[in-house]
Amino acid sequence: MIPVKKKFQNIPSILTKKARKDAFNQNITSGKYADEKNKYKVASVQKRLHTIYHLKCAYCEKSLLDSPRHIEHYRPKSIYYWLAYSWDNLLLCCGSCNSFKTNNFETTNAAVKYDNEAFVDIHTLGHRYNEIEEPQIINPETEDILDLISFDKTGQIKSTDARVQHTINTACNLNRSDLVKLRNSIVTDFINRMNQHYFYYKRQGDIKKFVPDIKNFIENCTVEKEFYAFRYFVSHHIEVFVEDKGLQKILSTLFLKFRLRRKNK
Repeated sequence: MIPVKKKFQNIPSILTKKARKDAFNQNITSGKYADEKNKYKVASVQKRLHTIYHLKCAYCEKSLLDSPRHIEHYRPKSIYYWLAYSWDNLLLCCGSCNSFKTNNFETTNAAVKYDNEAFVDIHTLGHRYNEIEEPQIINPETEDILDLISFDKTGQIKSTDARVQHTINTACNLNRSDLVKLRNSIVTDFINRMNQHYFYYKRQGDIKKFVPDIKNFIENCTVEKEFYAFRYFVSHHIEVFVEDKGLQKILSTLFLKFRLRRKNK
């Protein structure tokens, strides 16, 4: 779950056209989601979401290059039927997160009901609804929680923030075994190389062998890459994954050096 910026000055035009307005009106008349053709699932919307989300799941950050890609409704369309075609309610999601989340949308306050909102206004209702309901699940399009999440040395994600933890455990099950294994493989491969370099360092006192791998890790620590949040945490908290104090110091120093170098480019 990393912050994602979506532009509202350029909403996919197909979401504003007559066919979606007719489907919106059908839902309103029915008092439920009644669109058998799922008219939010169109190529132009999918393409835009693929770009915005860098072809990664909004919740778990798994790459969707070779995986099923779902258009997910932050507020479930089965409950918030008038938001089925709302641009600020559509996210890109993997099949597993989407299946696990389903209609899970707990709120601190009572859920909003349809209140004669016009079709033209549905694309930007989320902020007002958030203030009214106080949702328990994090929305990556409106919240930056990068510094509220942490990982243990096996790749398990956690947080001391109640809403983030709710999203991790209850809403999306972000410690599924496949996700933990993928995150763990990133750090295990890296730490194995660092241990090899450290073995030679203790004999020769030369840190040059560390540099290419540190640079490569930092270069891959970008929002476009799979599991950016995990890579970010590793680069800032290497002590979680390395026990040897001497190796911790070397890696912390090098990570800081190359983070600053990239920042100043």
